[in-house]
Amino acid sequence: MTLPFLEKLLQVLAQGGFSSTYKYAVLLGLIDLCVEAGHPPTSVTTAQLARRVVELYWRQVRPYPVVQRVLGQNRGGQATIAKLVADFRQAHPDLVSPPRVGPLAPAGFDRLLVDVEWVLVEYPLPRLQRVGGGEERFIYTIGWGADVSRAAFARYKRGDSAAFDNRILLQPGAAESLVALAAVVRPLVQQNWMVMVRAINGLPEAELDGFLFGTERVGLGALQRPLLALQNGRCFYCEGSLAKGSSQVDHFLPWSRYPDDGLDNLLLTHDHCNREKLHFLADIGFGGRWEARSREQSARLDEIAGEARWARDRSRTFGVVASVYQGVPDGVRLWAGGDRLRRVNLDDLPDVHGFGRGLLTS
Repeated sequence: MTLPFLEKLLQVLAQGGFSSTYKYAVLLGLIDLCVEAGHPPTSVTTAQLARRVVELYWRQVRPYPVVQRVLGQNRGGQATIAKLVADFRQAHPDLVSPPRVGPLAPAGFDRLLVDVEWVLVEYPLPRLQRVGGGEERFIYTIGWGADVSRAAFARYKRGDSAAFDNRILLQPGAAESLVALAAVVRPLVQQNWMVMVRAINGLPEAELDGFLFGTERVGLGALQRPLLALQNGRCFYCEGSLAKGSSQVDHFLPWSRYPDDGLDNLLLTHDHCNREKLHFLADIGFGGRWEARSREQSARLDEIAGEARWARDRSRTFGVVASVYQGVPDGVRLWAGGDRLRRVNLDDLPDVHGFGRGLLTS
């Protein structure tokens, strides 16, 4: 199904009638949820999607340095979701990343998620799969149309599950295709999103991609001190002392593979180890140590997340790692430290606790 699915997805991107960037956010959000699951899900919920969409717009609603303002995301004025997220960020300037849901979340965050969820329910979800005057539901089906009732949605949010079905039912093979094509589709959707934002705001292309979709390195620097203490002053990879030379916060699963700034995915390393690893996937031995750190130091990681007001979702990060490692072909070379790459037999992965397919049962 993968190639026919891709052809239909390309049609949506080319002829989907985009007046705002919402549909790009929905596509990226669905990819994220499928990858994070660790195995292809049969459905996701509008509430789950709302959280992912907030995360996508979170970095984009900072003032763009070139023009010193928040960039427009709609051809007819600012998009509602972008404005909602921008207003929340402005009210909470100390937050580097979106807060976690629950009692520790700042006042108003739950309300933000509900408001974003309603916008998704009302506009992009019923319209995303329309092309050329027709509709083909090849990605998902939903139990409502463009005439969805706000009153029914409100009753559902008050606990009346019969009032509104919040499930986004993925078509057979769609989740598998989104996971398999993630490395191709994600940059393609991001490129289309960037082109639209550039056109709406009359901007040159230079540096816009990094602003919209890159990682905030300034924010990562705030984690150096607590990660140094967590790792007993040692580089995660070579285990040498970090007292000499400079260090960097590294993404265990490379940002180019999947944009995850969750605390479990962040490690403190020597600069040279970070450069040598580049965009490679780490070898199985590193994976076992990485999993053990997240499991054995979970309480301390929770403390760091609370003190730094940094997002941590262990199951989400583990699901992403499992999906990525399951998707690489046999014979792939993994980074084994320094300039060494080791060709690995992926049949080994299920036997390594907390890594690859074995991670799904941990």
